Amino acid sequence: MSDAAIQRVGVVGAGQMGSGIAEVSVRAGVEVTVFETTEALVTAGRNAS
Repeated sequence: MSDAAIQRVGVVGAGQMGSGIAEVSVRAGVEVTVFETTEALVTAGRNAS
């Protein structure tokens, strides 16, 4: 495994775990893409914090 920094993260699901992983990744300066099945769940994930 190399010492290269992680630059991008994909998160599947914006529930409690997914939104938390996305949040700490963004705070660490990582580009994050979240995948969710419906727009309503995306909105719920955004509002979870």
